[in-house]
Amino acid sequence: MQKLVRGLAVAALIILGIWVWRILFPSPEHVIRKLVGDLAETVSFDSKDGNISKAYKVSKLQDFFTVDVEIAVDVPGYPPHTFTGRDEITQALMAGQQRFRGLKVEFPDVNVKVSADKESAVVNLTAQANIAGDRDFGIMEFNFLLKKIEGKWKIYRIETVKTLSWRAPEIHERIAA
Repeated sequence: MQKLVRGLAVAALIILGIWVWRILFPSPEHVIRKLVGDLAETVSFDSKDGNISKAYKVSKLQDFFTVDVEIAVDVPGYPPHTFTGRDEITQALMAGQQRFRGLKVEFPDVNVKVSADKESAVVNLTAQANIAGDRDFGIMEFNFLLKKIEGKWKIYRIETVKTLSWRAPEIHERIAA
């Protein structure tokens, strides 16, 4: 009986040790998933958010990106656009906060691939955006490219992934011609 109690105590200590280790030293994949989730929360805003809350989110946005970040967005029905640098991204968020009553961004499907040297990563994800007052979700796929700078993961490029369903109107036009 005493051996059983000792065995259970040792097993409990091992499990506790693993749990503490994971909290203190999370895997790069876990850190990146948290970063991406925090980014979605930071760019989202509600009509009830005050100016201070919105300003805080704008200032926090820069923490996610490198200084020379580039975001290349190609949304069907709109001309492609590239945002270059943290300042331009910050200005775009401020403009969105003024233009829309609210925006909810979620990344429900996040796939992280960390390089062998654990200094860079590619995140392929699905982004859902809902603008307050719109019934439809905007759903798109993106690649986020990250690198580790001074021990912190930073996004240095975001690009739209053109999926087959996105190209469907293009394909139908070519077939009809």
